[in-house]
Amino acid sequence: MLAWRATRLDFGPMSRARRRARRPPGEGHGPFRPLAVVEVELSQPIPAIPARDDDGAQRGAARLVVRLHTRTVGLVDVTLGEDGLSAEECARAVWAELGPDVDAHLRADGLASVAALDAAGLAPLDDPPCGRRRAAVLRAAPSASVVICTRERAGLLARTLASLRDLEYPDYEVLVVDGSAGPETADLVRDRFPEVRYAGVGAYGRSVALNRGIAASRGAIVAFTDDDVRVDRHWLAELAAALAEPGVACATGVAFPLELSTRAQLWFEESGGFTEGFARRTVGLDAPREPGSLLPFATGKIGAGVSMAWRREALEEIGGFDVALDTLTPLWPPRARPGSSGEDLSAFFDALVRGHRIVFEPSAIVYHEHRRTYEELARQIYWHGIGLSGHLTRCLLREPRRIPAFLWSVPRGLAYGFAGSSARNHGKSAGFPPALTRIEWRGVAEGPFAYLRGLPRARRIRAALAAPEGR
Repeated sequence: MLAWRATRLDFGPMSRARRRARRPPGEGHGPFRPLAVVEVELSQPIPAIPARDDDGAQRGAARLVVRLHTRTVGLVDVTLGEDGLSAEECARAVWAELGPDVDAHLRADGLASVAALDAAGLAPLDDPPCGRRRAAVLRAAPSASVVICTRERAGLLARTLASLRDLEYPDYEVLVVDGSAGPETADLVRDRFPEVRYAGVGAYGRSVALNRGIAASRGAIVAFTDDDVRVDRHWLAELAAALAEPGVACATGVAFPLELSTRAQLWFEESGGFTEGFARRTVGLDAPREPGSLLPFATGKIGAGVSMAWRREALEEIGGFDVALDTLTPLWPPRARPGSSGEDLSAFFDALVRGHRIVFEPSAIVYHEHRRTYEELARQIYWHGIGLSGHLTRCLLREPRRIPAFLWSVPRGLAYGFAGSSARNHGKSAGFPPALTRIEWRGVAEGPFAYLRGLPRARRIRAALAAPEGR
Protein backbone atom coordinates (compact mmCIF):
# COMPACT_ATOMS: atom_id res chain seq x y z
CA MET A 1 0.00 0.00 0.00
CA LEU A 2 1.08 3.58 -0.48
CA ALA A 3 2.99 5.30 2.28
CA TRP A 4 0.53 6.65 4.84
CA ARG A 5 2.54 9.79 5.57
CA ALA A 6 4.70 10.04 2.47
CA THR A 7 3.88 13.72 2.01
CA ARG A 8 5.37 14.66 5.34
CA LEU A 9 9.00 14.45 4.23
CA ASP A 10 10.38 16.98 1.73
CA PHE A 11 13.24 16.44 -0.70
CA GLY A 12 15.90 19.15 -1.66
CA PRO A 13 10.14 -8.93 -18.16
CA MET A 14 6.63 -8.79 -18.51
CA SER A 15 6.18 -11.83 -20.74
CA ARG A 16 5.89 -11.38 -24.51
CA ALA A 17 2.36 -12.69 -24.47
CA ARG A 18 1.21 -10.44 -21.63
CA ARG A 19 2.57 -7.09 -22.67
CA ARG A 20 4.16 -6.14 -25.96
CA ALA A 21 3.56 -2.44 -25.69
CA ARG A 22 4.80 0.01 -28.28
CA ARG A 23 6.72 2.94 -26.86
CA PRO A 24 4.27 5.85 -26.63
CA PRO A 25 5.32 9.30 -27.84
CA GLY A 26 6.06 12.17 -25.49
CA GLU A 27 7.91 10.16 -22.88
CA GLY A 28 11.26 11.88 -23.17
CA HIS A 29 12.08 15.50 -22.33
CA GLY A 30 9.95 17.07 -25.08
CA PRO A 31 6.34 18.20 -24.76
CA PHE A 32 4.24 15.57 -23.06
CA ARG A 33 0.94 14.47 -24.49
CA PRO A 34 -1.42 12.54 -22.20
CA LEU A 35 -2.19 8.90 -22.82
CA ALA A 36 -5.82 7.81 -22.86
CA VAL A 37 -6.61 4.77 -20.70
CA VAL A 38 -9.34 2.81 -22.48
CA GLU A 39 -10.95 -0.48 -21.48
CA VAL A 40 -11.64 -2.77 -24.43
CA GLU A 41 -14.00 -5.71 -23.89
CA LEU A 42 -13.49 -8.01 -26.87
CA SER A 43 -16.97 -9.55 -26.69
CA GLN A 44 -18.41 -6.12 -27.49
CA PRO A 45 -17.86 -3.76 -30.42
CA ILE A 46 -14.33 -2.35 -30.37
CA PRO A 47 -14.25 1.38 -29.59
CA ALA A 48 -12.71 4.12 -31.68
CA ILE A 49 -10.33 6.32 -29.71
CA PRO A 50 -10.52 10.07 -30.32
CA ALA A 51 -7.34 12.09 -30.56
CA ARG A 52 -8.51 14.61 -27.96
CA ASP A 53 -9.88 14.21 -24.47
CA ASP A 54 -13.11 15.74 -23.17
CA ASP A 55 -11.29 19.02 -22.46
CA GLY A 56 -9.89 19.21 -25.98
CA ALA A 57 -6.32 18.31 -25.07
CA GLN A 58 -4.38 16.39 -27.72
CA ARG A 59 -3.50 12.83 -26.73
CA GLY A 60 -0.26 11.24 -27.85
CA ALA A 61 -1.18 7.60 -27.32
CA ALA A 62 -3.61 5.24 -25.62
CA ARG A 63 -3.16 2.37 -23.20
CA LEU A 64 -5.74 -0.31 -23.86
CA VAL A 65 -6.85 -2.52 -20.98
CA VAL A 66 -7.94 -5.58 -22.94
CA ARG A 67 -10.52 -7.97 -21.47
CA LEU A 68 -12.50 -10.92 -22.77
CA HIS A 69 -15.64 -12.08 -20.94
CA THR A 70 -14.59 -9.48 -18.28
CA ARG A 71 -11.30 -11.33 -17.70
CA THR A 72 -7.96 -9.56 -18.15
CA VAL A 73 -6.01 -10.42 -21.29
CA GLY A 74 -3.30 -7.75 -21.20
CA LEU A 75 -2.25 -4.22 -22.05
CA VAL A 76 -1.61 -2.73 -25.47
CA ASP A 77 -0.11 0.73 -26.09
CA VAL A 78 -1.06 2.39 -29.36
CA THR A 79 0.04 5.66 -30.94
CA LEU A 80 -2.71 8.11 -31.83
CA GLY A 81 -2.51 10.21 -34.94
CA GLU A 82 -4.08 13.60 -35.41
CA ASP A 83 -7.41 11.88 -36.13
CA GLY A 84 -7.21 9.35 -33.33
CA LEU A 85 -7.64 5.64 -33.92
CA SER A 86 -10.58 4.05 -35.69
CA ALA A 87 -12.34 1.00 -34.27
CA GLU A 88 -10.89 -1.16 -37.04
CA GLU A 89 -7.35 0.11 -36.37
CA CYS A 90 -7.85 -0.50 -32.66
CA ALA A 91 -8.98 -4.08 -33.32
CA ARG A 92 -5.97 -4.77 -35.54
CA ALA A 93 -3.59 -3.39 -32.91
CA VAL A 94 -5.08 -5.58 -30.19
CA TRP A 95 -4.90 -8.66 -32.38
CA ALA A 96 -1.30 -7.96 -33.42
CA GLU A 97 -0.21 -7.73 -29.78
CA LEU A 98 -2.47 -10.19 -27.98
CA GLY A 99 -3.83 -12.52 -30.66
CA PRO A 100 -2.25 -15.69 -29.18
CA ASP A 101 -3.64 -14.84 -25.74
CA VAL A 102 -7.11 -14.24 -27.11
CA ASP A 103 -7.00 -17.51 -29.03
CA ALA A 104 -5.81 -19.39 -25.92
CA HIS A 105 -8.70 -17.94 -23.93
CA LEU A 106 -11.22 -19.03 -26.55
CA ARG A 107 -9.82 -22.56 -26.71
CA ALA A 108 -9.82 -22.84 -22.90
CA ASP A 109 -13.52 -21.94 -23.01
CA GLY A 110 -14.12 -24.66 -25.59
CA LEU A 111 -14.82 -22.12 -28.32
CA ALA A 112 -13.62 -22.01 -31.89
CA SER A 113 -10.43 -20.15 -32.68
CA VAL A 114 -10.58 -16.97 -34.74
CA ALA A 115 -8.10 -15.78 -37.32
CA ALA A 116 -8.50 -12.05 -36.72
CA LEU A 117 -10.36 -9.39 -34.77
CA ASP A 118 -12.47 -6.72 -36.42
CA ALA A 119 -14.40 -3.72 -35.20
CA ALA A 120 -17.47 -5.83 -34.40
CA GLY A 121 -15.55 -7.71 -31.70
CA LEU A 122 -16.06 -11.37 -30.83
CA ALA A 123 -19.41 -13.06 -30.48
CA PRO A 124 -20.91 -12.36 -27.03
CA LEU A 125 -21.79 -15.22 -24.67
CA ASP A 126 -24.42 -15.17 -21.93
CA ASP A 127 -22.60 -17.81 -19.88
CA PRO A 128 -18.91 -18.05 -20.83
CA PRO A 129 -17.19 -21.04 -19.19
CA CYS A 130 -14.44 -18.80 -17.79
CA GLY A 131 -17.01 -17.01 -15.63
CA ARG A 132 -18.62 -20.06 -14.06
CA ARG A 133 -16.23 -20.24 -11.13
CA ARG A 134 -17.13 -16.68 -10.18
CA ALA A 135 -20.82 -17.37 -10.71
CA ALA A 136 -20.65 -20.41 -8.43
CA VAL A 137 -19.12 -18.32 -5.65
CA LEU A 138 -21.77 -15.64 -6.04
CA ARG A 139 -24.56 -18.19 -5.56
CA ALA A 140 -23.26 -18.91 -2.06
CA ALA A 141 -21.11 -15.86 -1.41
CA PRO A 142 -19.50 -15.54 2.02
CA SER A 143 -20.10 -12.23 3.77
CA ALA A 144 -17.46 -9.65 2.95
CA SER A 145 -16.25 -6.36 4.38
CA VAL A 146 -14.43 -3.77 2.27
CA VAL A 147 -12.12 -1.60 4.40
CA ILE A 148 -10.78 1.74 3.14
CA CYS A 149 -8.26 3.67 5.21
CA THR A 150 -8.15 7.38 4.45
CA ARG A 151 -6.69 10.64 5.71
CA GLU A 152 -7.64 14.14 4.55
CA ARG A 153 -8.75 13.00 1.08
CA ALA A 154 -12.54 13.22 1.15
CA GLY A 155 -12.70 14.32 -2.50
CA LEU A 156 -10.89 11.23 -3.74
CA LEU A 157 -12.73 8.95 -1.33
CA ALA A 158 -16.11 9.96 -2.76
CA ARG A 159 -15.20 8.43 -6.13
CA THR A 160 -14.07 5.18 -4.52
CA LEU A 161 -17.23 4.86 -2.45
CA ALA A 162 -19.41 5.56 -5.48
CA SER A 163 -17.73 2.75 -7.42
CA LEU A 164 -18.18 0.33 -4.51
CA ARG A 165 -21.93 0.81 -4.76
CA ASP A 166 -21.85 -0.98 -8.11
CA LEU A 167 -20.10 -4.16 -6.96
CA GLU A 168 -21.59 -7.39 -8.22
CA TYR A 169 -21.67 -9.12 -4.84
CA PRO A 170 -24.72 -10.09 -2.78
CA ASP A 171 -23.48 -9.69 0.80
CA TYR A 172 -20.95 -6.99 1.60
CA GLU A 173 -20.44 -3.93 3.75
CA VAL A 174 -18.12 -0.95 3.31
CA LEU A 175 -16.17 0.48 6.24
CA VAL A 176 -14.18 3.74 6.14
CA VAL A 177 -11.40 4.09 8.74
CA ASP A 178 -10.50 7.76 8.94
CA GLY A 179 -7.32 9.35 10.28
CA SER A 180 -8.30 12.89 9.30
CA ALA A 181 -8.05 15.76 11.76
CA GLY A 182 -11.03 17.59 10.27
CA PRO A 183 -14.66 16.55 9.82
CA GLU A 184 -14.79 16.46 6.00
CA THR A 185 -14.57 12.69 5.64
CA ALA A 186 -17.08 11.97 8.40
CA ASP A 187 -19.45 14.51 6.85
CA LEU A 188 -19.04 12.96 3.40
CA VAL A 189 -19.90 9.49 4.65
CA ARG A 190 -22.87 10.71 6.71
CA ASP A 191 -24.36 12.93 4.00
CA ARG A 192 -23.65 11.08 0.76
CA PHE A 193 -22.96 7.47 1.70
CA PRO A 194 -25.21 6.63 4.67
CA GLU A 195 -24.90 2.91 3.96
CA VAL A 196 -21.16 3.06 4.67
CA ARG A 197 -19.92 2.43 8.20
CA TYR A 198 -17.42 4.90 9.63
CA ALA A 199 -14.70 4.62 12.27
CA GLY A 200 -12.15 7.22 13.35
CA VAL A 201 -8.60 6.16 14.17
CA GLY A 202 -6.98 9.41 15.29
CA ALA A 203 -3.38 10.22 14.46
CA TYR A 204 -2.16 6.62 14.32
CA GLY A 205 -0.57 5.17 11.18
CA ARG A 206 -1.84 2.90 8.47
CA SER A 207 -1.31 -0.47 10.14
CA VAL A 208 -3.27 0.66 13.18
CA ALA A 209 -6.01 1.88 10.85
CA LEU A 210 -6.07 -1.43 8.99
CA ASN A 211 -6.27 -3.36 12.25
CA ARG A 212 -9.08 -1.09 13.41
CA GLY A 213 -10.92 -1.92 10.21
CA ILE A 214 -10.44 -5.64 10.76
CA ALA A 215 -11.74 -5.41 14.33
CA ALA A 216 -14.79 -3.34 13.33
CA SER A 217 -15.68 -5.37 10.23
CA ARG A 218 -18.17 -8.23 10.18
CA GLY A 219 -17.42 -10.22 7.04
CA ALA A 220 -15.86 -13.64 6.71
CA ILE A 221 -13.75 -12.03 3.98
CA VAL A 222 -11.98 -8.73 4.67
CA ALA A 223 -11.00 -6.85 1.51
CA PHE A 224 -8.86 -3.72 1.34
CA THR A 225 -8.41 -0.97 -1.19
CA ASP A 226 -7.29 2.66 -1.14
CA ASP A 227 -9.13 5.95 -1.25
CA ASP A 228 -7.72 6.91 -4.67
CA VAL A 229 -9.13 4.10 -6.81
CA ARG A 230 -12.19 3.17 -8.81
CA VAL A 231 -13.07 -0.50 -8.40
CA ASP A 232 -14.37 -2.71 -11.18
CA ARG A 233 -17.78 -4.20 -10.46
CA HIS A 234 -16.36 -7.77 -10.48
CA TRP A 235 -13.42 -6.92 -8.20
CA LEU A 236 -14.75 -8.38 -4.96
CA ALA A 237 -16.29 -11.46 -6.60
CA GLU A 238 -13.00 -12.34 -8.30
CA LEU A 239 -11.09 -12.03 -5.01
CA ALA A 240 -13.70 -14.15 -3.21
CA ALA A 241 -13.48 -16.82 -5.92
CA ALA A 242 -9.71 -17.02 -5.46
CA LEU A 243 -10.10 -17.29 -1.67
CA ALA A 244 -12.42 -20.26 -2.13
CA GLU A 245 -9.47 -22.42 -3.18
CA PRO A 246 -8.01 -24.70 -0.46
CA GLY A 247 -5.10 -23.31 1.52
CA VAL A 248 -5.44 -19.75 0.22
CA ALA A 249 -5.25 -17.06 2.90
CA CYS A 250 -5.09 -13.98 0.69
CA ALA A 251 -5.97 -12.96 -2.85
CA THR A 252 -4.68 -9.90 -4.64
CA GLY A 253 -5.70 -8.19 -7.85
CA VAL A 254 -4.25 -5.83 -10.41
CA ALA A 255 -4.20 -2.01 -10.29
CA PHE A 256 -4.33 -0.32 -13.68
CA PRO A 257 -3.77 3.42 -14.03
CA LEU A 258 -6.93 5.49 -13.83
CA GLU A 259 -5.26 8.11 -15.98
CA LEU A 260 -1.90 8.84 -17.58
CA SER A 261 -2.25 12.58 -17.80
CA THR A 262 1.23 13.57 -16.63
CA ARG A 263 4.76 12.41 -17.19
CA ALA A 264 5.06 11.44 -13.50
CA GLN A 265 2.12 9.04 -13.82
CA LEU A 266 3.76 7.37 -16.80
CA TRP A 267 7.07 7.14 -14.94
CA PHE A 268 5.31 5.33 -12.09
CA GLU A 269 4.05 2.75 -14.59
CA GLU A 270 7.53 2.43 -16.08
CA SER A 271 9.01 1.85 -12.63
CA GLY A 272 6.88 -1.25 -12.21
CA GLY A 273 3.54 0.05 -11.00
CA PHE A 274 1.83 -2.28 -8.56
CA THR A 275 2.45 -5.68 -10.09
CA GLU A 276 4.31 -7.56 -12.79
CA GLY A 277 2.47 -9.32 -15.57
CA PHE A 278 -1.11 -10.50 -15.97
CA ALA A 279 -0.87 -14.26 -15.55
CA ARG A 280 -2.93 -15.75 -12.74
CA ARG A 281 -0.62 -17.39 -10.23
CA THR A 282 -0.68 -19.14 -6.88
CA VAL A 283 2.25 -18.42 -4.58
CA GLY A 284 3.31 -20.50 -1.61
CA LEU A 285 6.43 -21.96 -0.11
CA ASP A 286 5.04 -25.42 -0.88
CA ALA A 287 4.08 -24.48 -4.46
CA PRO A 288 6.30 -24.67 -7.55
CA ARG A 289 8.41 -21.53 -7.89
CA GLU A 290 9.74 -19.70 -10.87
CA PRO A 291 13.52 -19.73 -11.40
CA GLY A 292 15.15 -17.03 -9.31
CA SER A 293 12.19 -16.70 -6.96
CA LEU A 294 12.85 -14.42 -3.98
CA LEU A 295 10.01 -15.78 -1.83
CA PRO A 296 9.11 -15.26 0.92
CA PHE A 297 11.10 -12.01 1.15
CA ALA A 298 10.23 -10.20 -2.07
CA THR A 299 6.62 -10.49 -3.10
CA GLY A 300 6.43 -8.21 -6.13
CA LYS A 301 4.64 -10.83 -8.22
CA ILE A 302 1.94 -11.27 -5.60
CA GLY A 303 0.30 -7.90 -6.09
CA ALA A 304 -0.19 -5.04 -3.65
CA GLY A 305 -2.36 -3.93 -0.79
CA VAL A 306 -4.31 -1.53 -3.02
CA SER A 307 -6.27 -4.61 -4.13
CA MET A 308 -6.35 -7.53 -1.71
CA ALA A 309 -8.72 -9.68 0.33
CA TRP A 310 -8.10 -12.05 3.23
CA ARG A 311 -9.93 -14.82 4.98
CA ARG A 312 -10.66 -13.42 8.42
CA GLU A 313 -9.20 -16.40 10.26
CA ALA A 314 -5.92 -15.98 8.36
CA LEU A 315 -5.68 -12.33 9.41
CA GLU A 316 -6.31 -13.35 13.00
CA GLU A 317 -3.65 -16.05 12.77
CA ILE A 318 -0.93 -13.64 11.59
CA GLY A 319 -2.02 -10.98 14.09
CA GLY A 320 -3.11 -8.42 11.52
CA PHE A 321 -0.70 -5.76 10.27
CA ASP A 322 2.49 -4.88 12.14
CA VAL A 323 2.30 -1.43 13.76
CA ALA A 324 6.12 -1.24 13.74
CA LEU A 325 5.80 -0.41 10.04
CA ASP A 326 3.87 2.73 11.07
CA THR A 327 6.94 4.07 12.86
CA LEU A 328 9.57 4.09 10.11
CA THR A 329 11.72 7.09 10.99
CA PRO A 330 14.10 8.40 8.30
CA LEU A 331 17.61 9.47 9.20
CA TRP A 332 17.29 12.84 7.49
CA PRO A 333 16.22 15.50 8.17
CA PRO A 334 17.01 15.14 11.89
CA ARG A 335 13.42 15.81 12.96
CA ALA A 336 11.79 13.77 10.22
CA ARG A 337 8.39 12.47 11.20
CA PRO A 338 7.75 8.74 11.11
CA GLY A 339 5.67 7.24 8.33
CA SER A 340 4.02 4.01 7.24
CA SER A 341 5.01 1.68 4.43
CA GLY A 342 5.50 -2.01 3.67
CA GLU A 343 2.68 -3.34 5.85
CA ASP A 344 1.16 -5.37 3.02
CA LEU A 345 4.53 -6.98 2.17
CA SER A 346 5.03 -8.12 5.76
CA ALA A 347 1.51 -9.51 5.99
CA PHE A 348 2.19 -11.54 2.83
CA PHE A 349 5.43 -12.79 4.39
CA ASP A 350 3.68 -13.76 7.62
CA ALA A 351 1.07 -15.76 5.73
CA LEU A 352 3.61 -17.53 3.52
CA VAL A 353 5.90 -18.62 6.37
CA ARG A 354 2.88 -20.09 8.14
CA GLY A 355 2.21 -22.35 5.18
CA HIS A 356 -0.59 -20.38 3.52
CA ARG A 357 -0.91 -19.62 -0.17
CA ILE A 358 -1.64 -16.32 -1.91
CA VAL A 359 -3.38 -16.04 -5.28
CA PHE A 360 -2.82 -13.21 -7.72
CA GLU A 361 -6.01 -12.81 -9.75
CA PRO A 362 -5.52 -10.35 -12.63
CA SER A 363 -9.25 -10.13 -13.28
CA ALA A 364 -9.80 -8.48 -9.88
CA ILE A 365 -9.28 -4.94 -11.14
CA VAL A 366 -9.02 -1.50 -9.60
CA TYR A 367 -8.06 1.69 -11.41
CA HIS A 368 -5.61 3.78 -9.38
CA GLU A 369 -4.95 7.50 -9.63
CA HIS A 370 -1.16 7.72 -9.66
CA ARG A 371 0.67 10.73 -8.24
CA ARG A 372 0.54 13.56 -10.76
CA THR A 373 3.70 15.55 -10.01
CA TYR A 374 7.37 14.66 -9.92
CA GLU A 375 7.63 15.74 -6.29
CA GLU A 376 4.77 13.47 -5.23
CA LEU A 377 6.20 10.57 -7.20
CA ALA A 378 9.66 11.09 -5.69
CA ARG A 379 8.22 10.98 -2.17
CA GLN A 380 6.25 7.85 -3.01
CA ILE A 381 9.25 6.03 -4.47
CA TYR A 382 11.41 7.06 -1.53
CA TRP A 383 8.89 5.68 0.95
CA HIS A 384 8.45 2.50 -1.05
CA GLY A 385 12.21 2.00 -0.81
CA ILE A 386 12.14 2.57 2.95
CA GLY A 387 9.18 0.22 3.29
CA LEU A 388 10.83 -2.55 1.29
CA SER A 389 14.07 -2.71 3.28
CA GLY A 390 12.29 -1.94 6.54
CA HIS A 391 10.02 -4.90 5.84
CA LEU A 392 13.02 -7.11 5.10
CA THR A 393 14.71 -6.06 8.34
CA ARG A 394 11.55 -6.85 10.26
CA CYS A 395 11.27 -10.28 8.61
CA LEU A 396 14.86 -11.25 9.46
CA LEU A 397 14.41 -10.16 13.08
CA ARG A 398 11.22 -12.20 13.28
CA GLU A 399 12.61 -15.24 11.43
CA PRO A 400 16.41 -15.31 11.98
CA ARG A 401 16.59 -18.90 10.74
CA ARG A 402 15.90 -17.53 7.27
CA ILE A 403 18.98 -15.27 7.24
CA PRO A 404 21.15 -17.75 5.23
CA ALA A 405 18.46 -18.06 2.56
CA PHE A 406 18.09 -14.30 2.49
CA LEU A 407 21.83 -13.74 2.03
CA TRP A 408 21.83 -16.28 -0.79
CA SER A 409 19.05 -14.35 -2.53
CA VAL A 410 20.57 -10.85 -2.13
CA PRO A 411 22.43 -10.78 -5.49
CA ARG A 412 19.29 -11.87 -7.36
CA GLY A 413 17.22 -9.34 -5.43
CA LEU A 414 19.56 -6.48 -6.26
CA ALA A 415 19.63 -7.50 -9.91
CA TYR A 416 15.83 -7.67 -10.02
CA GLY A 417 15.39 -4.36 -8.28
CA PHE A 418 18.03 -2.25 -9.96
CA ALA A 419 19.53 -3.92 -13.07
CA GLY A 420 18.37 -2.12 -16.18
CA SER A 421 17.64 -5.38 -17.99
CA SER A 422 15.52 -6.92 -15.19
CA ALA A 423 11.83 -7.65 -15.62
CA ARG A 424 11.09 -4.78 -13.28
CA ASN A 425 13.20 -2.17 -15.07
CA HIS A 426 13.42 -3.06 -18.73
CA GLY A 427 10.34 -1.00 -19.54
CA LYS A 428 11.87 2.28 -18.37
CA SER A 429 12.21 4.79 -21.17
CA ALA A 430 15.29 6.84 -22.03
CA GLY A 431 13.55 9.79 -20.42
CA PHE A 432 13.05 8.09 -17.04
CA PRO A 433 14.84 10.36 -14.52
CA PRO A 434 17.96 8.75 -13.02
CA ALA A 435 17.24 10.83 -9.90
CA LEU A 436 14.18 8.68 -9.18
CA THR A 437 16.35 5.57 -9.14
CA ARG A 438 18.77 7.29 -6.76
CA ILE A 439 15.88 8.31 -4.50
CA GLU A 440 14.72 4.71 -4.42
CA TRP A 441 18.23 3.55 -3.55
CA ARG A 442 18.34 6.11 -0.76
CA GLY A 443 15.09 4.80 0.65
CA VAL A 444 16.30 1.20 0.50
CA ALA A 445 19.55 2.16 2.23
CA GLU A 446 17.72 4.01 5.00
CA GLY A 447 14.97 1.44 5.55
CA PRO A 448 16.74 -0.82 8.09
CA PHE A 449 17.77 2.18 10.21
CA ALA A 450 14.30 3.71 9.87
CA TYR A 451 12.75 0.47 11.11
CA LEU A 452 15.09 0.13 14.09
CA ARG A 453 14.71 3.80 15.04
CA GLY A 454 10.95 3.39 15.11
CA LEU A 455 10.79 0.31 17.35
CA PRO A 456 10.60 2.21 20.68
CA ARG A 457 7.70 4.25 19.30
CA ALA A 458 6.03 1.03 18.10
CA ARG A 459 6.26 -0.42 21.61
CA ARG A 460 4.58 2.70 23.02
CA ILE A 461 1.80 2.49 20.43
CA ARG A 462 1.16 -1.17 21.24
CA ALA A 463 1.04 -0.37 24.95
CA ALA A 464 -1.36 2.52 24.37
CA LEU A 465 -3.65 0.38 22.22
CA ALA A 466 -3.63 -2.47 24.72
CA ALA A 467 -4.20 -0.27 27.78
CA PRO A 468 -8.03 -0.05 27.53
CA GLU A 469 -8.25 -3.85 27.31
CA GLY A 470 -6.44 -4.24 30.64
CA ARG A 471 -8.69 -1.84 32.55
